[in-house]
Amino acid sequence: MQPESTEQNQMETLATKAEVIHSKDFTSLKPLFASRYGNSRLFTAQYNGNKVVIKTLKADRANDPRCRALLRSEYDTTCALDNKFFRKALDFTNIEGLGDCIVFEFIEGKSLAEHVRVGTLSEKQVKNILVDVCDALSYLQRNQVVHCNLTPENILVTAEDCRAKLIDLGAPETNQDADRELLIKEMEFVAPEIIKGEEVDSRSDIYSLGKIMEFFAERNISKQYMTVATHCTQFSKEQRYDNVSEVRSAITKGHPAVKTAILLLLLAVLGALAYIYVPKIKSNVERERAVRMAVDFAHKVDNMRDERPALCEKYKLQSLDEPILPDWTADSLRFANSLMPFFGAEDFQAKAMAALKEQKDCIVNSRQKDFNRLLLNEFKAADDSLAVAMKAELPEMDDDMLLLEAQKWHGQMK
Repeated sequence: MQPESTEQNQMETLATKAEVIHSKDFTSLKPLFASRYGNSRLFTAQYNGNKVVIKTLKADRANDPRCRALLRSEYDTTCALDNKFFRKALDFTNIEGLGDCIVFEFIEGKSLAEHVRVGTLSEKQVKNILVDVCDALSYLQRNQVVHCNLTPENILVTAEDCRAKLIDLGAPETNQDADRELLIKEMEFVAPEIIKGEEVDSRSDIYSLGKIMEFFAERNISKQYMTVATHCTQFSKEQRYDNVSEVRSAITKGHPAVKTAILLLLLAVLGALAYIYVPKIKSNVERERAVRMAVDFAHKVDNMRDERPALCEKYKLQSLDEPILPDWTADSLRFANSLMPFFGAEDFQAKAMAALKEQKDCIVNSRQKDFNRLLLNEFKAADDSLAVAMKAELPEMDDDMLLLEAQKWHGQMK
């Protein structure tokens, strides 16, 4: 039990150190998420006594007219929706330190992607979620609105009753300078016509819904909708279902009588042999879940390592007067939050904490190298009597030996 307690304490320490932006209307602002390739970031806050989610632009995009217009357009579109399957937009306001912001209701739950990663959904829950998404898209179709960004990350599953709510309407945010292979992976749920900038309609959302069905099948969550998915994901819009109602009917239609009879017979046979096979089935399920978690964890750690060059540049030491360990609380908390889903699994607790420490050590080592470089250059250029005397005693100007003397000189000059 000790590792869990230690890990929890460290996580709480990170959370309490998170940067807070002060506002008279919004309190307890805390960073929640930042889009990897897009323009936005999310915070949680207290507003009028309720917890809310605030969506705003990244600091370097805050004054970009196009990004601000897209943010306003998302608010106007979402605010016009009156349907239980969408997260409500409460306000559009300007918050000091953040800029233009959309204030959304806070929904207790997890994204569909998170549920799939840990394997918590049953076949019935998968079907209910798909039907909810169909009903939401039908509402959009009746109001001549296209979601354009339907992904497992943008479907919230409520904690109370496991129902779906759609978020983040509008064309997906992308940075074209991002790594091409990773960018293509990010866009795997987006219809071809959206990527090409062509005219879109409800069939574009039908394509994304089909890709989500494939997402379930590829992870052995549910494979019974693959025929429907194939029809949804045709490259040409004209070859897909014409409307969302047809997709819903295809998902909810019952099995033919013969198939039902065969299914009942198979269930009877399996029931008779359950006492033999159930332990093996459970073992296989747990093994597959462990494999999925291992792959996802490795992917998260690789992403963290990919950020190291940018982090080292961001926290580059500029002066010998700066402390070696910088205040990088926001980034540290972001990495900790990205690994949070794995802290519940005992096998990953130590690995997750080691990955966080490795990221911190990378910054510290980079800062130390910067310090040594700055100190060596200053010592070489120093013309005070102590520096001149110390350099004169060296047989030759070797950087390693000079650095040792520079450290002694720096200590005496303080």
